[in-house]
Amino acid sequence: MRNENDFWLIDSNSVGVIRFYKNNEKKENLIEYMLIEEGIVMGIHGENPPLMKSRREMKISDARLFWRNLINEGWQETKPKWK
Repeated sequence: MRNENDFWLIDSNSVGVIRFYKNNEKKENLIEYMLIEEGIVMGIHGENPPLMKSRREMKISDARLFWRNLINEGWQETKPKWK
């Protein structure tokens, strides 16, 4: 089951995965942030644990723009690939 604050994309090759989720800690004048985790699906059918590549933080407005750019490049929404 997907958390309501978790959003997932997978690339057109079904290898690269990006998770967007809200950072509940408040920062700088209550500006909200999203955490962005990038990883690679491992195994032919994704049966192995993913390989985590990076984790970063973005303002929500920047994360929305990043999401839209990825969708325009062919990324698609997907189910969660890790917890």
